[in-house]
Parts: sequence; C-alpha cells; structure tokens
Amino acid sequence: MAMRKILVDDTNRELCEHGTATFPMTVSHDDLWAFEGKSVPIHWHNDLEISVPREGEAIYQVYQKSYTVKPGAALVLNRNVPHSCHSPNNSHTRYSTFLARPDFIYGEFGSDVERNCFRPFLQNSAVPCILLNEECKCTNSVIQKLNEIEEIFDQKSYCYELKIKGLLCEVYSLILCEHQKEFTKFIPSNQLELERLEQMLNYLNTHFESVISLQELADQVHLSREVCCRLFKKMTGKTVTGYLEEYRVNRSLSLVQSSQYSMIQIADMTGFSNASRFAQAFRKQFGCNPGEYNSLKQQNL
Repeated sequence: MAMRKILVDDTNRELCEHGTATFPMTVSHDDLWAFEGKSVPIHWHNDLEISVPREGEAIYQVYQKSYTVKPGAALVLNRNVPHSCHSPNNSHTRYSTFLARPDFIYGEFGSDVERNCFRPFLQNSAVPCILLNEECKCTNSVIQKLNEIEEIFDQKSYCYELKIKGLLCEVYSLILCEHQKEFTKFIPSNQLELERLEQMLNYLNTHFESVISLQELADQVHLSREVCCRLFKKMTGKTVTGYLEEYRVNRSLSLVQSSQYSMIQIADMTGFSNASRFAQAFRKQFGCNPGEYNSLKQQNL
C-alpha cells in the first residue's frame, strides 16, 4: 500500500486542492500511520481546517506551541498557518479533517459576515488556531455537527452541498462567538514574515543536497543570522538545523526504498556529511536504521 504524502511546493505551501472549484471543501479520513514517518510534515494552505481525533492523540506544532488533541476535542487552524502533526510514543492516531475555503462559508469579501464575523479571526496573527476541549462550552455541539457533516459528505445524497454549507456556518458561528474575546487582541497578519519564511524554505528545499550556512540563508531574506533563526523558529517551531535534517531524511526515503544505493551514496545525495550522521538522523525520525526500513515496513502492511 502506497504511503500518503502532503504534496507541497518549494515553500511548503500545499499543492493539493481541497474539494473542487465549485465546491471548495472536503472531509478526509486520516491515519498518521498512512504517512511516511507516521507524521505530517510542516505545510500550510489558504483553507480553514478543523482536526477531530477519532483514535489516539495527535500533537500539532503551530508556530512555537504544541497542542495535544484527543478524542472529544478538536483543533481549528487558521489559514496560512504553518503546522505539522505527529503522535506521541509512536501510537496509532486516526482523525477526521474538515477543510474549507473561507469564502465558501462567508460568501463575498466585504460582506457583513466576512467583515464582522470572520475578519477578526482570519486576519489576526494573534490567533493562529483555536483548541476546542472540555473547557469550551461549544465543543460537544461543534463535534456533533462535524460528525453530521462527515456523514452527509460520505453519503452525498441530494442537496448534500447545501446541508454541509449550512452546518459549517453553524460550526463557525459557535466557535467564533465563544472565542470572540480572543479576537480583541488584534495583530494584523504579517505578510512580510510569511514571505520571508517562504523564501527561506524555498532556499533550504532546493539546496538541501549541499552544505548550507546560516549566513547564506540569512542573505536570502536580508536579515542577520540571529534574526533569521528567530524568525524561522517563530514560524515553524523548529530550528533551521532541525528542519533541514528532517527534510533531508524525508528526501532519502525513496532512495532507501529503491535498494539501489549504499548508505554512503544516499548520505552524499541528501546533504549529510557522512553515513553515520545520516543513519542517526534516520533512526531518530523513523525509529529504525535505513537498512531495516524496508523489511519493517513490509511487516507492518
């Protein structure tokens, strides 16, 4: 069975469209064990996202903060927010993901619904996400309506599109009303920071085979090394070195699976200084040595 991947461009912006141009929303049934490395790497998109765990725990990294989300809770992710996901202790995690283009819900930009209801959230960098847990009064109602959406989406009976849009409006009405106090601290989205992150990721992702110095990376965004590192950590929750190591290991997977190259060759092709450093990073991310990966993967199918 082929492993799932999040298709992204060189800036880690997700390439996959969620839904269609005429019905821009979707519900996916996700399993972290279906992804390479049993985790979802850093990515972002223009759509709103709600994650609802069904089995096990999911740990989301949103900027520098981690959110542990269990069954009975949910995480609402704002648009254009870099995030990643993994499970603790390599445990099984299944969850439902609800993705929708914002204007599918609020209608025309500049409308009262967009301006009064959604804009304080969508354009507020102080609220990159909202955790719905047992402390939130609306959590049970929101999850109940999301369960309805999932069932309707799967069945696709007559007028399912209209039913889903109505329920999504109810879901976000509950969420935004309960958390409106959080929007009073309004910090406009910093487009420059996002653009600089895109530039840094583009440079790292296209030069990963080579030795990359922090000064080279900082020069791409016209910042000092210190400011560059702080911005990268703020936006991704990872250090530049940590991100680059994970990216190189992920790029090595297809080479490991092909069984055509030695560990020395793969290390050289993916930017590691030697085979030992490569094996150490691979083991840290996947829990096994590169040479063991293919046999262990077959056992788990």
